[in-house]
Amino acid sequence: MLDFDPVYRLNIRLARTSEGIVLLYLFDEFVLDTDQRELRRDGRAIPLQPQVFDLLEYLIRHRARVVTKDDLISAIWGGRIVSDSALTTRINAARTGIGDSGEAQRLIKTLPRKGVRFVGTVREAPREAESAVAPLKLETSALVVGRTAPLGMIDQMARHVLSGKRQMAFVTGEAGIGKTAFIAKAIERLTEQGFDLLYGRCTERFGTDEVFLPLIDALVNRYRTNGPELISAVRTHAPTWLLQLPGAIDASERAAFQNEVFGATRERMLREFCDLLEALSAGRPWVIVLEDLHWSDFATLDVLSRFARGNGEAHVLVLCSYRPADSVIGGHPIRRLHQDLQIHGCCSELLLDRLSPQEVGHYLALRFHDAELASTLSKPVFERTLGHPLFVASLLKHLIDQEWIVEVDGRWRLSSQDAFARDGIPDSLLKMIGHELERLTDNERRLLDVASVAGEEFSAALVAAGLSDDAIDVERDIEALMRKDHILVRSGVAEWPDGTYSGTYAFRHILYQNIIYQNLPPGHRAQTHKRLGKRLEEAYAGRTGEIAPELALHFEQGRDFPSALRYLGEAAQSSMKRLGHAEAASYLTRALGILDRFDAADKLSTRIALLRQRSLALRSGGDLVGSIRDLQDVIACAEQVGEIKQQLNGLMAVSSLWLRVDRHACLEAADDVLSRSQALADDTFKALAQGSSASINLFLNGWRDQDATLCDRAIELSASATNYGILIRRHGISGIVDCWRSRYQQCRRAGTEGKRLARMVGDVYTFVLFNVLESIALIHLGEWRELQREITAGLELAVRNANDPSSALCRLTLAWLHVEAMDFEGARELCESVDDSLLVGDQSTYFHKRAVLAKAFVGLNDPLGARKQFDDIERRRREEGIDIEFTAATQVYHCLGEYCLLIGDFTQARRWARQLHDYVASAPDLNHLAKAHELLARIAFGLGDSGNALPHLSRALEIVDDADFPIASWRVYGTAAEIFARYGDVDRAATYRLRFVETVRRLARNFEPEDRLHKSLLAGLATRTAQLEAMTSLPLRPA
Repeated sequence: MLDFDPVYRLNIRLARTSEGIVLLYLFDEFVLDTDQRELRRDGRAIPLQPQVFDLLEYLIRHRARVVTKDDLISAIWGGRIVSDSALTTRINAARTGIGDSGEAQRLIKTLPRKGVRFVGTVREAPREAESAVAPLKLETSALVVGRTAPLGMIDQMARHVLSGKRQMAFVTGEAGIGKTAFIAKAIERLTEQGFDLLYGRCTERFGTDEVFLPLIDALVNRYRTNGPELISAVRTHAPTWLLQLPGAIDASERAAFQNEVFGATRERMLREFCDLLEALSAGRPWVIVLEDLHWSDFATLDVLSRFARGNGEAHVLVLCSYRPADSVIGGHPIRRLHQDLQIHGCCSELLLDRLSPQEVGHYLALRFHDAELASTLSKPVFERTLGHPLFVASLLKHLIDQEWIVEVDGRWRLSSQDAFARDGIPDSLLKMIGHELERLTDNERRLLDVASVAGEEFSAALVAAGLSDDAIDVERDIEALMRKDHILVRSGVAEWPDGTYSGTYAFRHILYQNIIYQNLPPGHRAQTHKRLGKRLEEAYAGRTGEIAPELALHFEQGRDFPSALRYLGEAAQSSMKRLGHAEAASYLTRALGILDRFDAADKLSTRIALLRQRSLALRSGGDLVGSIRDLQDVIACAEQVGEIKQQLNGLMAVSSLWLRVDRHACLEAADDVLSRSQALADDTFKALAQGSSASINLFLNGWRDQDATLCDRAIELSASATNYGILIRRHGISGIVDCWRSRYQQCRRAGTEGKRLARMVGDVYTFVLFNVLESIALIHLGEWRELQREITAGLELAVRNANDPSSALCRLTLAWLHVEAMDFEGARELCESVDDSLLVGDQSTYFHKRAVLAKAFVGLNDPLGARKQFDDIERRRREEGIDIEFTAATQVYHCLGEYCLLIGDFTQARRWARQLHDYVASAPDLNHLAKAHELLARIAFGLGDSGNALPHLSRALEIVDDADFPIASWRVYGTAAEIFARYGDVDRAATYRLRFVETVRRLARNFEPEDRLHKSLLAGLATRTAQLEAMTSLPLRPA
């Protein structure tokens, strides 16, 4: 395929049903298609805004008369008030689209004080007649040669797609081989078969750093042409992607969706995009085009891998292009992905080779409509170009420009038979491009110099800023250059937030841009980057986040390092919102590198801020070690400037991150906080730091009065705080102390408020910590309906978010609820549904799972199953040299006592019951203290030791009668009913039996009658009640 326009802009409009006769308006080389709502030039779509298209169509329909301003406002804007400038802007946009201008007024003429009239010659034809009139001005860019086999493969894949079999193909080849032109031809064939289109492309400058860039580009392009249908599908099947589409939802809805996707992972976005494609294709087939994947971000490749390996029905063909050589040189993984998919039969390759001598001859015959000339040229053209399509096209243009090939009386001929023997013909593509550039005027070269800095695609307004020139004049100069040469093509229009409106253009091939850019003097290049950055910054004032990566690049290359740092930070924030945590970290790494290149007055404080931001990005992406490493660097920087608060903030964050995975490191950091805090003069912050350290010790090492005192002081001094950092730590300290003291309502409030604050700032890790506290409180309060609702909703969200660790924690929390509700089999199933591989790095969750499983096996009367859990706990404790945190330790000690009773080992049962008692008595944790006394009473009763049984039972009853501990209460009341019945105290036995029944029924009322837990509680109640009633007939024991 030969194409003067390899950077073919594929803004294909979607066909829609229209009433009446569908007309094509034909003028010059343009076709205005009223059905497709598309303006085409030589078969290529020219992007127009909807109002501009409507205006152009109205002018052409009413070309027999002058159209007044009121006519246009009535027809296009429905009579709404429209300023003269808005109307003029749309008229100029229509002129730009059809190659006209306000100065030339060749097609759209303004008649002063009268109106506007379309004055071009127009032919009307039914839509079917387009193919008949298209050859009126057929350019070489539309000619196809040498691609019969790959196009045949496209047709074959289309047939598979139409039968519901997903297809993926990689279009590969060297630069300039015609990949984009081939894809354009493929799209043309596919759309004729009813395929719809999503089109996105990667860019060299922002590719690997901008997560999901080509996919978002594809959705945004489609959204702009057919928004409502796409938004509906995205809302239903891929809500995480709704947040990626600017303007798709309003601020209030965006906040709701932020809550919906809180805690979402990249895996969820991968799954949802694949779901979206399958859903879209249920009604019609789609072709998804992603170009230049050798510049792609890695997340996009993950989407392709997932979709290609799917086995569900999908009427979708994915066409991807990349340059294999560039991917190898750059170490990009696209080639490995392609090969892996091909090995597994998940994709095809459409390798575009250079043209053969025969194919070059065929092209020449089509190009010049002269077989004799083609025969003469084919051999020297092939020998000079070796069949490289872009080189062939450029060479022919060179020969025509030099008038070595001329058109005489409608026929092309050689003006000189020795044309190819001359020294002036470049012998490589790069030299050919260089030769083309040398022929430009100084003004044209200045224009292209700035354009190359602006990017592969650019707006005239931006180039004007780089030239310090008027935008309209620059736009006119670009149009003139387009007519003279083929270096640039028109690609659409751009409208900036500040109202700037101008045409957009692109280099026909990135090789042109690269060559021009690389040859710019360094100082000129840097100055131009800075100018462009300043203009874009001004244009997007208040909305710079939308183009932060572009601004960062311009200011970085323009050596305006403070501005570059600011926009790299904004780019990182944007990536974080798209769950591109690795890409966000990459932006921040660039920022840290820039920081080393200049002297800033507050260099260390800036480094601290960037390191903190990168730490959050790494943590959110699952790289806990990398996150902690950055926090340690924060501490080191803070030490250099003597910022003790920054040191302590860093240490407290490190301690929190190590909490669940490395207790030694966690405690070491907590001790360091305590030591360094002595130097603080700020009493409140000092108390908060020391309270944070103390709360860690309480959680991991058990109760100590001195730690509790430090926590109480921190809570007291920070009572009036409003700062997020202080509040989040205050609630953490309060939650742990209140949990230790069995003040579960206060613990619950701390957990709920901590979750709210963590959600506000998007801190999933901290949210999980507070969620654990809240769940513990709800379990012990007997608020099981709320707990079940919260955790079930959390589990559903975790599954949607593809967040396996959160999903595991939710399942284990539900398992704890089930075991307390006497659904031991359900608890076991939930625990065993959690793969241990998810718990390798999480000590707390590992111990929690074993504790719940042990309780389930004891309840199932399976001592061997329970024993295995205790052995696992002990083995990990020994291997890692750690203790169990108090929330698990209380469960394990109590369960060990129950297990020993189950196997009849009263001595060991007493040992573990006593250990539980001693562990919780100092706080005191009255809830677990009551359980310890109840267990000791049962052990003593079993041994016939009434002297110890009754005092322990009395203490347990004293606690539960004066507090709301339903889990402890039903155990204590049940044991009291049993013991008093056996000792012949019938009245007291009956009293406590009734209290036991009411407590269990109260817990059962948390659930609907058909709920599994409602049934398990009532079944357990019936069994235990029958046992208690039977005891009245047993022989009495002496008290």
